[in-house]
Amino acid sequence: MKMPLAHLNRARSGAARAFDAEVLAWRDAVVINGGSVSLARLVTVDQFVFNEKAAGCWALTDDYLVHWAENEIQALTSLKQRRLATAVNAPGFTVDRGYTFDGVSNYVDASFIASSHAVVMTVNNIRVAVYERTNASGNSSAVGVNSNSSRQLAIRPRNGTTASGFAGTSVATFTLPGPDSRGFTAVSRATASLTDTLSFKNGAGLVRSADPAGAGTVLPNNSILVGALNSAGTPGNFRGSTIGMTCWGAALSSPQEISQYSNVQDWATAVGANV
Repeated sequence: MKMPLAHLNRARSGAARAFDAEVLAWRDAVVINGGSVSLARLVTVDQFVFNEKAAGCWALTDDYLVHWAENEIQALTSLKQRRLATAVNAPGFTVDRGYTFDGVSNYVDASFIASSHAVVMTVNNIRVAVYERTNASGNSSAVGVNSNSSRQLAIRPRNGTTASGFAGTSVATFTLPGPDSRGFTAVSRATASLTDTLSFKNGAGLVRSADPAGAGTVLPNNSILVGALNSAGTPGNFRGSTIGMTCWGAALSSPQEISQYSNVQDWATAVGANV
């Protein structure tokens, strides 16, 4: 049931304004999918979208899948394209915290195929980000897809002392500031140049220790997975961790990386999922 518009005007960001139409469309999609969205959560999501649009991040992001939700349907309904993701092999869902993956067999299929569903993401302008809530290490993917050697997009937030990510044909590695995967990790590339492959941890740029071997020629044609890597249609590289949200699209500028981390952290803090 849609809420009367009279109840959808609240003071946010210092002024009274109606809820964003895209936020209301997301709320309606959650309800159609069988879930629900409280008024308090609607206000929180609306503030996030308002901040993302103000920073220019919304326009450069194809979609957001936010798992720190009030219910599983809400956690699986993507924010921008409103796709219904699928939890496979029963990852553990905790209200307002996210999904906990066992590192063995479970994952979330985001139902986003870059070659078909990308709007702003291109072969040479590509980005993926993930918010990991537990400190995990290992050669495993928090989010990713690898259709073949020229169609890869993935993040390993921590493997020992490094983070790594695919934004083309092979992995680039980055030195972490400390042995902790928790927080918001992003990998992007805004041009065809291999030295343009960048990574950010909580909005701060990381030092690249190894360049990728190639930039890729086409976008992945398999669905992005959360908690694992989709390798040409076969899930693998499972990661044992708790993940709060992911997003993907085109590269952000360094100031926008800081802004998006702040916006994501504000949402996480509002629901108690921040690390």
